[in-house]
Amino acid sequence: MTDAVSRPWILIITHGRFGEELLKSAELILGKIKDAHCFSLLEGMTPEALMEEVEAVLQAAPKETLLFTDILSGTPSNVAAVFAKRLGFTVICGVNLPMLIEAEMSRGEKPTPLLAEDLVATGRESMINITKKANER
Repeated sequence: MTDAVSRPWILIITHGRFGEELLKSAELILGKIKDAHCFSLLEGMTPEALMEEVEAVLQAAPKETLLFTDILSGTPSNVAAVFAKRLGFTVICGVNLPMLIEAEMSRGEKPTPLLAEDLVATGRESMINITKKANER
């Protein structure tokens, strides 16, 4: 494991308070998660206002920081994409609870691009049609 300086922060940018509640759920399982920040696009909020909030935190964030968003092409993802392009941060869309838990358990253990690939795989593997699986037995 690398030192805490190179340990990526986690930023979750979502519509409504989804990201905040997702982080609370992860903390229910893992305990307090350090260096995790949530940003909520709320009704009436402009994309520029959201961008300013995220940018204020990213100014102090390590380069390896991971940005998670909810919906591809939605405002949170579009805002995050600006920071990916402009500043080189890694953005993963489609955040879910298993992915967030894995991010907390694994961050700082490998380079962020490799971690991002593992997190996308975790997200995909966590989606299962349980009814179909149960009926196969």
